[in-house]
Amino acid sequence: MGTITIVGLGPGDPGQLTLAAKEALEAAPRLLLRTERHPTVAAMRRWGLTWDSFDRLYQQGASFEEVYGRIVDEVVAIARTTDVVYAVPGHPLVAEDTVQHLLAQTEVPVKVVAGLSALDAIYARLGLDPNAGLQVVDGLALSDRGLRADWPTIVLQLYSPQVASEVKLHLSRVWPDDHLVQVVRAAGVEGHERVETVPLYEIDRLDWVDYLTSLYVPPASARGLVRAVRIVAKLRAPDGCPWDREQTPESLRKFILEEAYETVGAIDSGDVVEIEEELGDLLLQVLLQSEIFAERGEFDVDDVADTLSDKLVRRHPHVFGTASVSGAAEVVSRWEDIKAQEKAEKPRAEFESALSGVSRALPALTVSEKLQGKASRVRFDWKDPYRVLEKIQEEVDELREALQEQQGEAALRHELGDLLTATVNLARQIKIDPEEALREANERFVRRFQKMEELAQGRFPELPLTEMEALWQQAKTLVG
Repeated sequence: MGTITIVGLGPGDPGQLTLAAKEALEAAPRLLLRTERHPTVAAMRRWGLTWDSFDRLYQQGASFEEVYGRIVDEVVAIARTTDVVYAVPGHPLVAEDTVQHLLAQTEVPVKVVAGLSALDAIYARLGLDPNAGLQVVDGLALSDRGLRADWPTIVLQLYSPQVASEVKLHLSRVWPDDHLVQVVRAAGVEGHERVETVPLYEIDRLDWVDYLTSLYVPPASARGLVRAVRIVAKLRAPDGCPWDREQTPESLRKFILEEAYETVGAIDSGDVVEIEEELGDLLLQVLLQSEIFAERGEFDVDDVADTLSDKLVRRHPHVFGTASVSGAAEVVSRWEDIKAQEKAEKPRAEFESALSGVSRALPALTVSEKLQGKASRVRFDWKDPYRVLEKIQEEVDELREALQEQQGEAALRHELGDLLTATVNLARQIKIDPEEALREANERFVRRFQKMEELAQGRFPELPLTEMEALWQQAKTLVG
């Protein structure tokens, strides 16, 4: 059994190759290069070194991931019988997926000989101090999620105009299209170095972009959640807005409900612009509450986000763990089981009702459904929806009796509440959200009523009820 020594070839100038790296290359019993497409390789030829490279695999693989997997397999296979030196561009631990895979395997021992990275050369060329804060991302595996516009950013492996086009699409979701960036090729390599400042939208129009190219994106004004959090903090600051500074969690409660309802209304309208605006208004309430509690030293918005993240991971073991599910129904069932387990692990009073945990601030229909759902989990429930229909008829009869006997407002409210409760129970039994069903019924009523008014041509208030009923039937046919 051999060993694998991974060597970094540096940014490209042979003079930037470390002494330890050069000695390892010259002493290699078997030298393997991930790629010969590196300026240092010409010097290695002059030194009389010989090697095998994996460039042939790049023509055969359907993706970089597939190519890297095959490289790792071949390196390990060779190392089973002899010591191997595996050389990669730059520093072995910077943007080198094959190195990460080799370090993860346990069959063959691995050691790393460090080298200068492209980052070191870019720092020197552009005069950057990474200690001041820096984001470094891989252009071949880039996502705009998590990128901060107010942080300086280096994108390694811009690689080609095609990759630059993909990078541009991601970055333009975070920075303005006309934000000035610096495209850097072969930093620190004499005779090959090139730096050009262009607007972000032009980076894929540079025909000289290749595997030695990186991108530096200077910081811009914060945007997205970071910007919103800072604005809310400013509103609450001593020199901020008097109204915002006076607010408390209790004074803001009603706005959370109002904005939630308005968001639902926007979703029902299907107007994307309105939905975006209302979601922002709802988010404001989360940010304001979080800022107030941060001022009290309780928690901040990052704590809120982390608590949510932990809960999502914990309640989705089929995504973030090894569990498997058969479909959405089992996901819901497991979600409830995990919630119950979490609840059991929390300190609690000596007695806790099976109905605990339902907020009375929710809409009454929703509260009713949740209460009955909790009662059902301890087997207090009707056997089937037909029994509930019988109960509804019983409640209708009792309400009719209260009306006929003129029992008064309190009795009528009581009987009507029982009827509504039974109706909600039926909705739960047949798996229909009563809130959504009533919301849809409201929309149908508005649609039909307005069609009646249109058909009446301005005479609607004057029509007798018989004609109104005829128009109602006609409207139902026309608008559903």
